[in-house]
Amino acid sequence: MPRLLITDLDNTLYDWVSFFSQSFEAMVDSIVELTGIEKNVLLRDFKETHQKYNSSERPFAALEVRSITDHFGTTDKDVLKRELAPAFSCFSEKRNETLKLYNGVTETLAKLREQGVIVVGHTESYEVNAVYRAKKLGLDKYLNHLYTIGSNSSSHPDQSKPIIDPRDAEWVVKLPEEERKPNPQLVLDICGREGVPPSNAYYIGDSIVKDMSMANAAGVNSVWAKYGKDFQSANWKLLVSITHWTDEDVKIEEDLKAMYSKETPMFEVSSFCGLQKIFNL
Repeated sequence: MPRLLITDLDNTLYDWVSFFSQSFEAMVDSIVELTGIEKNVLLRDFKETHQKYNSSERPFAALEVRSITDHFGTTDKDVLKRELAPAFSCFSEKRNETLKLYNGVTETLAKLREQGVIVVGHTESYEVNAVYRAKKLGLDKYLNHLYTIGSNSSSHPDQSKPIIDPRDAEWVVKLPEEERKPNPQLVLDICGREGVPPSNAYYIGDSIVKDMSMANAAGVNSVWAKYGKDFQSANWKLLVSITHWTDEDVKIEEDLKAMYSKETPMFEVSSFCGLQKIFNL
């Protein structure tokens, strides 16, 4: 019977908090230089736009930020995209510099595949962002499928542009909106799609509250990527300032922490390479 590894992406395969916060701040600092708008005002208005779309990771959110559209006196996205081109370049340059796989990820994924382990990715990032990162990092060479949350909207100014490349349609599997962490049904659905019983499946993720509680409830082998919490507090503080979370979202998260904070993972690893020992590679 084959074994299945379901791996979380953000802060399990790479440091999402650090890469995104630094890239976002580089963009905002550039917008401050271009427009003279105060940084705290921009962060406030980005938060408002992110809450509108229930996502903090909306690549072209700047084209809808109130203080920016007021400054340029237009909501025409093509015009704004030209005006903000240097800022978007700053984001891309910093992303290229900071978006890196953790040490040992490629080596470990290759060894797992060589031993016949089915490896799939799972993320709650919307597919347009998740697919970009996965392919940029070469993860499509190792992941049989990438499970994401579906989205029918894109912030790209060209609305005729497909959300993902049609050639990736079979590789990317969009789970229903209700199948979010810590709902164990999403893990069971992945196991069913991959043809592996839960007892032969492993889920690795950085969150005790969401990942480990979900894996335990689904009856799969839970692996806590405890290294995923090793990021600078300044990077986290910036993300909190522009988060899409509402007060209700924060309360739900606190309730989950109270319910699952003492959840015990079956395994814990201090690096992704720790999976090699668990799988006896």
